[in-house]
Amino acid sequence: MMKCGVAAGVFTPSPGPVLQGHWSTNPSHSVLYPLEARAAVFEQDGTRTAIVTLDVIGVTRETTQRIRERAAAACGIPPAHVMVACSHTHCSPATLPCLGMETDADYLSRIVDGAAGCIERAAADLRRVTLGIGCGSVHFNISRRPLPGSSSMALNYGGIVDRRARVLRVEAEDGSPLAVLFHYACHATTKSGSEGYISPDYPGVARRVIEETLGCKALFTAGCFGNVRPAVLGEDGRFTSATVEQLDACGGELGREVCRVVASLRTRPDEALMSRQTDVEMPFGDPMPEAELQKMADDTSDRGRLLTVPWARRVLEMVRSNRVPTGKPTEMQLMTIGPLALVAIPGEPVLEIGHAIEKRLRPLLAAEDVWPVGYGNDEIGYLCTERQHQEGGYEPMAFPYYGEPAPYRDEEQTIVAAAERLAAG
Repeated sequence: MMKCGVAAGVFTPSPGPVLQGHWSTNPSHSVLYPLEARAAVFEQDGTRTAIVTLDVIGVTRETTQRIRERAAAACGIPPAHVMVACSHTHCSPATLPCLGMETDADYLSRIVDGAAGCIERAAADLRRVTLGIGCGSVHFNISRRPLPGSSSMALNYGGIVDRRARVLRVEAEDGSPLAVLFHYACHATTKSGSEGYISPDYPGVARRVIEETLGCKALFTAGCFGNVRPAVLGEDGRFTSATVEQLDACGGELGREVCRVVASLRTRPDEALMSRQTDVEMPFGDPMPEAELQKMADDTSDRGRLLTVPWARRVLEMVRSNRVPTGKPTEMQLMTIGPLALVAIPGEPVLEIGHAIEKRLRPLLAAEDVWPVGYGNDEIGYLCTERQHQEGGYEPMAFPYYGEPAPYRDEEQTIVAAAERLAAG
């Protein structure tokens, strides 16, 4: 019979660091809600897997590897059996060397320690469990893709959106929930990090509601929401940063729906437990023309000096010396836990890529549901469809902010093909 252990930890820093995600130079001034880690370790017939969730904007593959090495040393869990799932909150300090920011080594070590410690404590408290899977619906997310004839983010009621709130109930032998995994596709940008409040955003609020209601640990996994965000609007009808009350309303709506679904689920024994990981190279397209790069390199604005001038100068040197790389090394991972299959995707995949993975993998797997998990194990920037590259807009043109020399190409085909290889074993 499958066993599971869960654990939680806090790694909230003291206010002061600039928060990553909204191009701000304002230092944080207070903690709205704590930043936390959660870990769930599963065991079946000697096989162990672990999922660790983090309230950060993302982690590099190197940070994931540090967590995996610690888990292997402490618990014997193979590196390919550990998934690091980030919430992508924009209200946490820098964990990525991008957006004009550098990471703090001590803070990263604190996160690695917290994640590894959660895995170790969870592995030390394994209990026999049954599993149940279900789905509800939550409605505060919306497409942010530009409207025809424009290039800026917009409230796009005609754009694709996924309002499923998906749930895995992990039930102890006494019938009580031991853990809840929940999944939703919406940017964790309800409140802007430029306001200086440290916060896990709506996933943390939802997690608190679930844990207080059900008395168990809750773990959030991000969907493919590169082009989806909360529909929090100002008086002018445009996107704005939420008030605390609006943030609590969004997180509360998700948390209560998860609790409703959990209460309706029947669980059963399930022995399916597996994890696979594969290396992937995300191919680059063509870099910007030299004239455009030179214009960016000469930018004298404050935002230019912070974000794009150093990048443009570096890429110009690559272009002129014929040293532009052909792709970005990264990875993908498939993990099956009973009736659920999770596919960890690096970076910020758009919703269409998540749907493509579900469509292609459902016939290949015995799982009842497939959750495409964005921001998993590595953060390499936005991953878009070919149509979005043709349309333009923020997501396909955001590669300079991640320090990459060119936009990616064929992302959907690369990701889906890798997922199919993982499913085939």
